Amino acid sequence: MRKKLIAVFAVAALALPLCACSTEKKTELTKYTIDATLSADNILTASVTCDYVNNNDVPLKELWFHLYPNAYREGANYCPVPDSRITEAFPNGRSYSVMKIDSVTVNGKAKDITVSGDDENILVVALGGTLDPTEKTRISINYSVKLPEVKHRFGYTDKSVNLANFYPIACMYRDGAFVADPYYSVGDPFFSECANYSVKLTVPQNYECAATGEITGKTQSENAVTYKINAHSVRDFAAVLGEYQKMSGRSGSTIVNYYYYSDSDPEKALNAAIDAVRIFGEKFGAYPYKEYTVVQTGFLQGGMEYPALSMISDAYSGDSKLDIIVHETAHQWWYGVVGNDEVKYSWLDEAMAEYSTMMFYEYADGYKYTFDAKRADALGAYMLYCETYKNNGLGDTTMTRALNEYSGETEYTYMIYVKGALMLDDVRNTVGTQKFLAGLKKYYSSNKFGIAEPQDLMGAMEKSSKRQLKPLFDAWLNGNVQLYSTH
Repeated sequence: MRKKLIAVFAVAALALPLCACSTEKKTELTKYTIDATLSADNILTASVTCDYVNNNDVPLKELWFHLYPNAYREGANYCPVPDSRITEAFPNGRSYSVMKIDSVTVNGKAKDITVSGDDENILVVALGGTLDPTEKTRISINYSVKLPEVKHRFGYTDKSVNLANFYPIACMYRDGAFVADPYYSVGDPFFSECANYSVKLTVPQNYECAATGEITGKTQSENAVTYKINAHSVRDFAAVLGEYQKMSGRSGSTIVNYYYYSDSDPEKALNAAIDAVRIFGEKFGAYPYKEYTVVQTGFLQGGMEYPALSMISDAYSGDSKLDIIVHETAHQWWYGVVGNDEVKYSWLDEAMAEYSTMMFYEYADGYKYTFDAKRADALGAYMLYCETYKNNGLGDTTMTRALNEYSGETEYTYMIYVKGALMLDDVRNTVGTQKFLAGLKKYYSSNKFGIAEPQDLMGAMEKSSKRQLKPLFDAWLNGNVQLYSTH
């Protein structure tokens, strides 16, 4: 996700070796079959069938599912919107979501509905037996949810409807427990594995649909239109609805779409997405999906990434909007294809996407920004931020914190986006551009469609450079680097 503050770079060097742990590829993926209907008054009624494959190394007796829409309910302990931005997110007054689970079955047998978690954010499904590694089971969940009127990932405005994180999605299982983080307002609190999706979405007849994957069918009825969508090997599924105009182009074999309702120069936005897919494909590795879609929508932040789909806030225009498009497109590689725990290691996708955005301007022609100028601006902004914190008696510059351990959006943005990009620039300056790019390609190819951790990135860089780099990474991550400008 792109925040309002932008990113950064340069400085020091150090060096240690680490093994790149290549992610084991699974032969069979979990599949979600979703049949959802959105009414004209923004009530979503849906059934989700999850053919869950136990790709863990241990047997499971129950499964947990995230219920992200519950974070938008009245009385939630964790609101997705920061307190300081409530008025901006709810311009027509506070609006809430109400989610109701109607039934749960396992292989056709009805189960009790058990909602738990820190914030009524987890559906616990007892399997009634043991699901061994590689075995599969079918969980079906019927539910309805009233969408909130809010400029956020899940909700509607007068221009569009955002359907993101709108269905029960299986929790990851790590270190002997399900990962059940609530919906923090800072960062992107999501963590999921790649799966296959088959979606049928019925919506009011005036809505066009921008979505993860490929739209394989569109059927019109008297008052509604039904879209059929398939998406394979994607980490999540999202859709955006509205009365859109659409432009399309190509980057190699990839179809690139741009949906918009208010843009005086839509061709520029489309071309930025096309250029980003081309450049990132050349520098990191080929984009693996047939289509990539950028969609303008009502959204509090600058933008938000989902597999094969990027939301771009309608509050932005001109060069800043193009910059957001590039950043969200970078996330197609870092988060979309190469996944990570965004709560524990948020820098691993955000710093990578931000630095990739900076690099974009080295290889793209016809844009206002340059790599050197953005790096210098970011470095100056970060040094000023650190000095301000120091003068106020604050000084935690570690990047190893979980999302809920940051004081708010400002600290998170400077530590994860800005400092994280500076760190990557320092690594590049240490090993050289050629070996840095080789390390990124190694990291991408070794972790494609899997889950990466910090040691995977460090190991890829060490293999490509034949240098010990862990002390350098650790100095940045643990807040020990002293910045000085060399540019």
